[in-house]
Amino acid sequence: MFKRLSIVAVAALTTGAVQAQPASAIDSRILSQTSRSWDGTPYTAYPTGVPELTVRKVVMAPGARFDWHSHPMPAAGYVLAGELIVEALEGGKTITLTAGQVLPEMNNIVHRGTSGATTTELIVFYAGTPGMPLAVDHDTKN
Repeated sequence: MFKRLSIVAVAALTTGAVQAQPASAIDSRILSQTSRSWDGTPYTAYPTGVPELTVRKVVMAPGARFDWHSHPMPAAGYVLAGELIVEALEGGKTITLTAGQVLPEMNNIVHRGTSGATTTELIVFYAGTPGMPLAVDHDTKN
C-alpha cells in the first residue's frame, strides 16, 4: 500500500497537482525593532514571571481620546487605519502616527492617545504576565 501511495504522490507532483509557491508569495519584514519607546526612553526590563502576550484590536471614533494612563509592561501598537496622536503628560512630547506605522509604547510613563479626523484602528501587542493590567489609569485634571 505504501508503494501505491508513493506512486500517486510522485504522479501528482509531476503533473502539477501539487505546486510549490514562488519565493515572492511571502513578504516578511520587520516593522519596528527598538529598545526605546517613541520618546527615546529606554526599556529597562520585562516583567518577571511567566510571560503572557496579549494582542488587542482598538477602533477609535474620530476625535476619541483615551484617558491618561501608563503601561506596566513593554507594548507596541500598529496603526491599521486613520491617525493617532500620542502625547506624554510630563514634558508635552507628542507623536503623530498614520496607517502602516508602529508605536513603541511608553513603559510606566503617563500618556494618552487621540484619534484624528477619521476612524483610527490599531493592533496593540503587550508583553506582560498573567494578571498584570494592560494599562493603569491616572487621575489628572487635564
